[in-house]
Amino acid sequence: MTTWPSPLTEDATIAVWAPSSPAPVAFPGRFARGVRALEGEGFTVRPLPSCAAAEGVSTRDPATLAAELHRALDDPACDGIVAAVGGWTLINVLPHIDWQLVGAARKPLIGYSDLTSLLNTTARRAGLVAFHGPMVISEWGEAGGAWQYTRAEFRAVAGLNGPWDRRTLTGPDTWSDEMLWWDKEDDRPRAPRAGGERVRTVRAGAAEAEGVLWGGSLAVLSLTLGTPYADPPEDSLVFLEAEGVAPDEFAARLGQLRHAGVFDRSVGVLVGRIGRPQRCLSGFADYDQVLRDIVPARLPIAAGYAFGHSTPMATVPVGARARLLCMKEEAPRLTLLGPAG
Repeated sequence: MTTWPSPLTEDATIAVWAPSSPAPVAFPGRFARGVRALEGEGFTVRPLPSCAAAEGVSTRDPATLAAELHRALDDPACDGIVAAVGGWTLINVLPHIDWQLVGAARKPLIGYSDLTSLLNTTARRAGLVAFHGPMVISEWGEAGGAWQYTRAEFRAVAGLNGPWDRRTLTGPDTWSDEMLWWDKEDDRPRAPRAGGERVRTVRAGAAEAEGVLWGGSLAVLSLTLGTPYADPPEDSLVFLEAEGVAPDEFAARLGQLRHAGVFDRSVGVLVGRIGRPQRCLSGFADYDQVLRDIVPARLPIAAGYAFGHSTPMATVPVGARARLLCMKEEAPRLTLLGPAG
C-alpha cells in the first residue's frame, strides 16, 4: 500500500535535481527560463549542485547524486524535488538511494523519461506515490511558458488545488509534436495542432478495471527489465509512452515487456500519444494493431493519452490507484483515485 506525499503548497520550496543529462549546463538559457516559470507559479526554486555540473556520462557520479538527493530530502526547508531534465544514466544512481529515507521524507518527486525508474521504485520500495510529470527544462522551460494543460494537470494532481478523491483524466484540445532544437530554435513556442488523435478504446474490457499505476517511458522500462528495479504490482494499470518510434520498434519493446511477464501482473494497459509517429519500411503504421497483437487478449487497452513525451502533458501519480472503463465504440474513462479516495 502506497501513501501520498505531503501536498505542495503555493509557497513551497522546490529543489531541482539533475541526475541524468547535463542539459542545464548545455542549455543555460532554457534552464533559467524554466526556473523563472516555476517561480512564477509561486514556488521558491533551489537548483542543486548537479544542475551546474557536467562530468563524464552524466552530471556527477552516481553516489554523489544519491547523496545530493538525500540532503534535499533531509532539508526541512525543501518541500519537493523536480527533475531538471531526463537522459539515460539514472539507473546507475538507484543502488545508492536510501529508499527508507525517501518514504519517511514524504516529499513529492516529479519527473519522467529517465526518471521512470526512480518513480516506479519509489512507489514499490519506499511505498510513496511519485509524480510522472513536468520537468524544468522540457516543460517549464518552453518558450512562452508551460502549456496551460500541463500547468493545470500538475496543479490538480499534485494537490495545489486542495484535497481531491477522484478525477477523470481527459485529453487536451490542442497539442504539438513539433521538434525545435534547444540550441538553435528555442525562441518561440511549438506550433499547436487542433484535433487529431484522441483518447480511444483500442480493446474493450468486460468490466471496469481497477489497479495501481505503474510504467512510463518504454525505453527506460526496457533498461530496468532483468534488474531489481522492474517490479510491477500484481494489479498494475500499466501506462506506457514513447516518441519517434516506428511500429516495429514499438512491437519489439512491447514484446520485451510481455516476455518479461509485465502484462501477466496487469489489469489494463494505457498508452500515450506517440509523438512524431513513423512508418515501417513496409509502410505499416498501425500502432493500435501492434497493441492488439502483443498485449494479452484479456487486457483492456486505451490509447491517446497525454503521457510523458507529449506536449502538453498530464501528471500521473505513480503508485496510486486508478480505474479504467473501456467499452466498445465509446471513449474510455480513466479515473484517478486521489489521496482522499
